Amino acid sequence: MNNIKQISSYVSRIIEDIKKNGDRAVLKYLKKFDDIDLSEKGYEVCQKVIDDAVDQVPKLLKNVIRSSYLNVLSYHRYEYSQIKKMWKYEKNGLKVGQFYTPVESVGIYVPGGRFTYPSTVIMTAIPAIAAGVKRIVMVTPPKNMSCAVLFTAKLCGIREVYCVGGIMAVAALAYGTKTLKKVNMIVGPGNAYVNEAKRQVFGHVGIDSLAGPSEVAIVADEAVPADYVVADVMAQIEHDPMAKAYLLCKSESKISEIKKLLPKKAFKQLKIEFCSLNEAVERVNDIAPEHLELLVKDYKTLLKSIRNVGAVFAGYQTPTASGDYWAGPSHVLPTSGSAKFSSGVSVMTFLKRSTYVEMSKKNKKAYKTIASFAESEGMQYHKKSSEVRI
Repeated sequence: MNNIKQISSYVSRIIEDIKKNGDRAVLKYLKKFDDIDLSEKGYEVCQKVIDDAVDQVPKLLKNVIRSSYLNVLSYHRYEYSQIKKMWKYEKNGLKVGQFYTPVESVGIYVPGGRFTYPSTVIMTAIPAIAAGVKRIVMVTPPKNMSCAVLFTAKLCGIREVYCVGGIMAVAALAYGTKTLKKVNMIVGPGNAYVNEAKRQVFGHVGIDSLAGPSEVAIVADEAVPADYVVADVMAQIEHDPMAKAYLLCKSESKISEIKKLLPKKAFKQLKIEFCSLNEAVERVNDIAPEHLELLVKDYKTLLKSIRNVGAVFAGYQTPTASGDYWAGPSHVLPTSGSAKFSSGVSVMTFLKRSTYVEMSKKNKKAYKTIASFAESEGMQYHKKSSEVRI
């Protein structure tokens, strides 16, 4: 099903079914799409199942996941500390300002397909934790319900885990069922059907973004080791057949060296462009890639001109994988050029900004101005509400 209208209509029908029939519809689609019958025990994952799964995770893997968890938590706690939670100023008796409050409940969508993704649990849950979100719910398809994913959910303190993915998960999170209480926001990447479901429920709940296929732009100079570039290109395209890689380089000899090392299948998803470093910067700003690798000696100079990018990985020694798993910032980033107007998941994703206004009787001139403006628009009671205070 490739037609956008067909996908939209298909998704809409399933969402409406779940809005009307709740858990019964969710269970029906779990049987249809995932060939799993949870009609007796339900799709909420009980604590015993989680605990049993945790016991099966090898100690070494637990330590690896904890290392990532601590780095990402440290980064987002620091981010939170740098945000001015409230400010206001006073002028002629008028006090105005802003303050931030966290979203109260969030559903994190952890995709499952060719791979399982405990890393996405970390990268979606921890920014919400650092922001002060009280209720965090995890939904993930049955095929992604691995021991490592459940261990990571427990490590992040997630008490609600549901074995459901796809359109059904998004609809249940947005509208609620007897089993799964609705949330205020849904975050996390997914396929075209998940994206369309998020698009359709947006407004009833908040969403982070509409994620497209993963992408990387690699700006390389003649000094970068060719095997670094090859490994990073292959790491990108192994996400899925729709993932994209761009290689921007002015050295024909370096590109020739890289081409010789790349398997033939890579060229279906890789676009190579000959260009100077300055031209490469302009191409990056035009592409607005999810990931940008600056595999050049003078990356600090180039960075000054970068305007549109999800995340930058600076210098020869920094692969995109460092951000995927360990460095700190969330790996849920804007794709498909949306870095021109949006940002990746962070603490700010889960904070709402409210404004504050306080007037006093000293503001007589302001009340008259407000009344006059209201009168010009024909809003008589707006005018009255100001005049009665004079």
